[in-house]
Amino acid sequence: MDWPTVITASYLAAVGQPLCDPADLDDLPAVVLCHDTADDPVFVFANRAARDLWETPLVGMPSRLTAPVDQRAERAAALSSSGVVRGYSGVRVSATGRLFRIEDATVWPVVDAGGFLVGQAATFDRVVPVEVAGHP
Repeated sequence: MDWPTVITASYLAAVGQPLCDPADLDDLPAVVLCHDTADDPVFVFANRAARDLWETPLVGMPSRLTAPVDQRAERAAALSSSGVVRGYSGVRVSATGRLFRIEDATVWPVVDAGGFLVGQAATFDRVVPVEVAGHP
């Protein structure tokens, strides 16, 4: 599947404005990532900003692992919507254990050319470090 094309077309259909040209998605300064519709969804796309933020390739990884264990139920509930979610925020954890908060994310359903739901994507460009008690 041509994930950049499906992700950007779905964003336009769901949000009503273009995200970017599919060819520019990997280099977009904003984070863009997408997981599939499996019972335990795995990432099928992560642009360079997402890979840099999480410090790992992401593709093939279960998306639940991007949130700290104590935040996973909240994350799952927030992402259970079948429509567009705007203004989503939540704590995430990088591959090296660094905590950060994503803010004002937009989450949307990803639909293929045949109209079938094939994933869920998110984009955001606001990231705030999370300080852990006893650590700066």
